Amino acid sequence: MTKQTPFRTLAASGIAALLASGAAQADTLSADEVVSLHSGACITYWGPSRGTQCFDADGTTNYDDQSWGTDTGVWEMRGAEMCVEWQSEPGMECGPIWRVDAETFTDGEYTWTIN
Repeated sequence: MTKQTPFRTLAASGIAALLASGAAQADTLSADEVVSLHSGACITYWGPSRGTQCFDADGTTNYDDQSWGTDTGVWEMRGAEMCVEWQSEPGMECGPIWRVDAETFTDGEYTWTIN
């Protein structure tokens, strides 16, 4: 079974969930916005599971998840999509990030605030 941590699966069903959740006015972030907000920062996320994830400026990332434990990986931008690959599950997964409000973001499956 695939872990369902932030930035792991970014499916069309997640976009439908975003729209159904009342975030229909959400704005897609540009690559520059994603990097500016996330590089060197940690987030607190919730959705199918809960936890924290940190994005280091050198392109490494790690999470501590209540359901899945911990893992490390790499993150990068490809166009306007954030891509992440975890050590425990090789294979880069990419998708857009939306701003829900001034302090809240989503990938359509998970929602988070930046710490």
